[in-house]
Amino acid sequence: MPDLSIVIPSYDTAEMTLQCCRAVVASQCEVIVADDGSRDGTAELLFREATQVRVVRLDENRGFATAANRGVAAASGDIILLLNSDAIVQTGALDALVAAFERDPKLGVAGARLFNEDGTPQWSGGRTPTLAWMIGAVSGAGRFARFFRRGNVARRDVDWVSGAAMAFRREVWRDAGPLSERYRFYCQDIEFCLRAKRAGWNVRVVDEARVVHGLGKTRRDREAQRLDLLTWGRSHYGEWWWRLARPVLTIVAAVSRRTRGDRAR
Repeated sequence: MPDLSIVIPSYDTAEMTLQCCRAVVASQCEVIVADDGSRDGTAELLFREATQVRVVRLDENRGFATAANRGVAAASGDIILLLNSDAIVQTGALDALVAAFERDPKLGVAGARLFNEDGTPQWSGGRTPTLAWMIGAVSGAGRFARFFRRGNVARRDVDWVSGAAMAFRREVWRDAGPLSERYRFYCQDIEFCLRAKRAGWNVRVVDEARVVHGLGKTRRDREAQRLDLLTWGRSHYGEWWWRLARPVLTIVAAVSRRTRGDRAR
């Protein structure tokens, strides 16, 4: 069985990070927390309560991608699982991910099947994002996407998987990494997976690898999401696409903010 390393980027999420670590340390895998300049005592808490965990500390907050890249650079496993600090790995999930790589030598990136804390499914991966998909994401309607899906994304290869629980071979990191640090928080996973596919690797959601993801507990910034989607789309689709998409997503974001404000009153 190939060695598995788990890398958990963390910023000011001490208690969540501890719970995330506790769910995986029993697996005897290498567990690395990349502490992105946290000010809430994350490193100190882990030193006391999770002595099996290795902490890589950044002196200041540099962003998710930088922390993830630093953690992956310190990892030694043949397979690396990038895991959000608000994610709880369920029983058997790690074995399922490793088994998927063993079955398919061309599988380069494997995503977990993500669930909300109430047991409802999250979007775990999919096809290359379109403007229509981005409108749904920015407006907040994306959470209803599961009611309109055709088929089961877990039963076929996809173009990208969510970085909330994304495993990959070390060779893929050499081919497609590191994560781009030009994004604020979103789209690094999409770009990484698409680069892996262009390099000839398969990308897949592994249905048996179940992870509960506290969506938005670490970050929920729709403005950063909109800007990151535009940045990614501009590089992927070109300038003409960006000129069209920018005003469309700006209007969608404004309407969404107003709607949320009306509901709050």
